[in-house]
Amino acid sequence: MAEDVIREMLALHGRLDALRHEQQHHIQFEAAYAGRNPAVLDRYEDFYTGLDDMQDDRSEFAGAIELAELHDRMNELAQARVEEQQRDHEQGMGY
Repeated sequence: MAEDVIREMLALHGRLDALRHEQQHHIQFEAAYAGRNPAVLDRYEDFYTGLDDMQDDRSEFAGAIELAELHDRMNELAQARVEEQQRDHEQGMGY
């Protein structure tokens, strides 16, 4: 289930990158011909603010994935330690 969510989020990031690239091309084209039109400049600024937010979200998502993987690994190590202690205890009782 978690792998499906991660896969879907990565696919979403890929689609957003494609949309961003297309939008960036249009905005740069408009800005080059619009001069000092405030509406175009506002759209240009809004686009790059949104781009920064998207990159921040992607960084946070990557950090959350790493943290979840670390948490899973720590749980696996704790479980292995408990199992090893149980085996040692059982072997100690058998002597």
